[in-house]
Amino acid sequence: MVVSEQAILDALHQIPVERWDEVLLFLQRQNPGEQAVYTAADLLQSGLVGLWADRDDIGDSREFARRLRRQAENRHEAPDATGQFLDIP
Repeated sequence: MVVSEQAILDALHQIPVERWDEVLLFLQRQNPGEQAVYTAADLLQSGLVGLWADRDDIGDSREFARRLRRQAENRHEAPDATGQFLDIP
């Protein structure tokens, strides 16, 4: 898959300013090929838990998670910075 600089910039512009520090930390990881290991406490402090609590477009959270997993398994689709899936040939 070839990703253009403009596509990356467009995705970054969709991320709320308040979350830019998270993006920068992710980009600055020393070993990008390695998966970070987080404890439950790390995840609770990260702000990820409850991140979508106020969203009314998700509906049943279990079904939403299942749909995201199915979409992620499909190599023809990839999420943009907001979690929306774009069709990528």
